[in-house]
Amino acid sequence: MYLSVIIPAYNEEDRLPETLEATVAYFKSKFSGDFEVLVVDDGSTDGTADAARRFDKNDPGIVRVLNYDGNRGKGYAVRYGMLRGTGEWKLFCDADLATPVEEYDVITSAMTKGGAAIGIGSRPLKQSRLLVRQPLWRECLGRSFNKVVQLAVPGIDDTQCGFKIFSAAAAKEVFSRCRLDGFAFDVESLYIARKLGYRIAEVPIRWSHKEGSKVNMLRDGTRMLADLLTIYRLHHTLEPLAALNPSPKR
Repeated sequence: MYLSVIIPAYNEEDRLPETLEATVAYFKSKFSGDFEVLVVDDGSTDGTADAARRFDKNDPGIVRVLNYDGNRGKGYAVRYGMLRGTGEWKLFCDADLATPVEEYDVITSAMTKGGAAIGIGSRPLKQSRLLVRQPLWRECLGRSFNKVVQLAVPGIDDTQCGFKIFSAAAAKEVFSRCRLDGFAFDVESLYIARKLGYRIAEVPIRWSHKEGSKVNMLRDGTRMLADLLTIYRLHHTLEPLAALNPSPKR
């Protein structure tokens, strides 16, 4: 399997079918059947899992549903999927597809050029195109949070964009060490990747704000700031691996 696409989903019954249709159609045009889509149902109370299974009936063998007991958090869901995907490369993207799936080509091209094993979409970069912007207060809070995050992962302008690609080796080494289940998991994964010596390509992308975000900027933002201390405590002693940095070939 060349590519695993991991989609964490909590109560995404309404948005998931459109996302799956776009994702499967795009990667079928690129890789034929050489990819899988893993929908990680994070304890949804609606028909999220059924929506994914209905989609798979129309195109069997591509979409699988992974689930477990309870709502564990987005970090847990992403980690669960990233450690179970069988692809040589692993992409996780949000269920609202705020970053269009076609940006996969943009990010993998930059990864190949820079010899990076990890590629992340980034919204604040000058070349990024924000097709629908967030409310101003959310943008300001996000930028303020990132200023603090720079202490942990300096040089990365956007840790929170939900469109990231890892080589299978990098995904295993990074996510097997991750411990945070909440929204700070992005920072934790990139902090670990940096400590282990992986190159990270931060790439400008197209992005659109979508209503229905599960993030409460005040509640979750405060928790994420506290999590930065936990990330340092858990991982500051990590040493670089003798790691290769392969990049996508197709």
